[in-house]
Amino acid sequence: MLRALAMSNLRSSPYRALRGRFVTEETRAPWYNWRTIRVSESGYEREHIREQPRRPPCCERACVGRCRFERWIRVFRPSFARCDDGDAPTCASGKRHAAKIADGDPSCALRSRKGVRVRRPCEAGRRGAGSFVWFEAVGIGVGVLAALLLVAYVGVAVYFTGRFMPNSTVGDVDVSLMSSSEAQERLAEVIDGYELSIEGQGFELSLSASDAGMFFDGSAVVGDMLADMNPWAWPFELGREHDETDRLVARYNETGLEEAVRDAVGQFNASAVAPENATVSYDEAAGSFSIVPEQIGTALDADAVVEAADSALAALDEQVTLTEDHLLQPSIFESDTRLAAAVDEANTMIGADLVLQMAGTTVGEVNAELVAQWVSLDGDLNAVLDEGALTAWVDELAAQCGTVGTERSYTRADGKAVTVSGGVYGWSVDRDTLLGIVKEGVKSGRTGTVDVPCSTTGTAYNGAGARDWGSRYLDIDLSEQYVRFYDEAGALVWESACVTGTPNGEHDTPSGVYWLNQKQSPSTLVGYDGNTKIYETEVQYWMPFVGNAIGLHDADWQPDFGGTLYKEGFGSHGCVNLPPSKAGELYGLIQGGDVVVCHW
Repeated sequence: MLRALAMSNLRSSPYRALRGRFVTEETRAPWYNWRTIRVSESGYEREHIREQPRRPPCCERACVGRCRFERWIRVFRPSFARCDDGDAPTCASGKRHAAKIADGDPSCALRSRKGVRVRRPCEAGRRGAGSFVWFEAVGIGVGVLAALLLVAYVGVAVYFTGRFMPNSTVGDVDVSLMSSSEAQERLAEVIDGYELSIEGQGFELSLSASDAGMFFDGSAVVGDMLADMNPWAWPFELGREHDETDRLVARYNETGLEEAVRDAVGQFNASAVAPENATVSYDEAAGSFSIVPEQIGTALDADAVVEAADSALAALDEQVTLTEDHLLQPSIFESDTRLAAAVDEANTMIGADLVLQMAGTTVGEVNAELVAQWVSLDGDLNAVLDEGALTAWVDELAAQCGTVGTERSYTRADGKAVTVSGGVYGWSVDRDTLLGIVKEGVKSGRTGTVDVPCSTTGTAYNGAGARDWGSRYLDIDLSEQYVRFYDEAGALVWESACVTGTPNGEHDTPSGVYWLNQKQSPSTLVGYDGNTKIYETEVQYWMPFVGNAIGLHDADWQPDFGGTLYKEGFGSHGCVNLPPSKAGELYGLIQGGDVVVCHW
């Protein structure tokens, strides 16, 4: 069956092509069913077909055991060795192969695939058996060695459990290979009685463990230190440096060292001079801004002092000397290029010089001395205007210059001193517009004269509290019950007695400074009490000055004018009653917009 299968394979298309084109010689071995095929001149290719269990010579077993499948011609090729005498079952002397082996005849031998290496086949068999024994011995040795190494690893790990690794220090104290209890005892010897003294820059502090509320908890401290070391990783830990000083420092800070130092520094700084950053400042003598250098001062940096105390504790030093490096340092220095740019910006702004006027009267001036008060530095060291200070100044100026409703004092042409307040006449400063003018002028360094913007104006301006109207005006004296009109030259051109409103708090003639709103002739006057009409009167001359409700007009119903009639039952509802003829004269003289001053 096996032979048939092999022959079938030989008849397959790849082999038939090979047989038809390249096979030059074919032989058979009687002692073992195999066929040798010589292909071209490159060497031997053979197919082994085993039909029955026959024991081949040792050289053949070696060949068979080392054959591999040939992928393209589908025949078996010896990959290790073959007999070199034509693959005959007997050697050159004609003896059986076994006999030749016994005689040690070298004519039958195993060769390498390329025919270079030569050795006896049976020797090869014996060498294979020896190799198996050698590998078994090596495996046993490796297992024993691994077991010994494991025992050694575990033993060392157990030893370092609860014990410091080599190269372990706490400050200047070497605790290498010490157990937990030994390390506690050693550290306690060093730390007990430790006292820290901090001096310098006018500061003095002496701290013992008890003063600072510190205590040495040996078990906790050493436990924290040992937690940093992994005994099971001792092969790696042995080569490391183990500085556990920070553990000791941290424990002391937790128990009060840091708090004690910071409290002492805080008390010291309460009376110390704080550092000052470099800045820009206005020099009045020079009339310009310049850089002011930084100042260190005498205040201590608490963080720096605590760090120095920690360092001393780490080395178990008893003395700390403070230097200028432990003082609070400024954060802005004169070398900062931003300060130079800020100086240029500030000097541009103080170049502004604005003269503020109202009706030709100077009411304020924006100059270098004033602007210097408004210049400050922002967080990016830019020179900026303090808009809060600028706004406050503008508000104050507007309040001072505004006269509407304010108290004014003046002397009438006849010599009477008069004080009047109230009314709607006067100067009212447009605050928002003025603020914009001043701000823009300062930023650009503008110079010149500026008229103060006003929503309402008068005919004259003499400052707050003074008369803010010209010579032409109508004077209504409520106390005298008399009316006078002065022309542009201040001359009295008209006068008349009158009857004013009843002084009952309801029909009083309002005092103050007003404009004459209009003139109308004739006119109908209508009076109301709430929504109820209480009178309707025809007049010939109507000259209102408080809206269209209160004014001067003719009153032919009055029995007389002047004196005390206004409070004897003949008072008006607020208007100024005039004799008809005098009302006509005044109507011909006065103009809308003329100033009306009504006062007691």
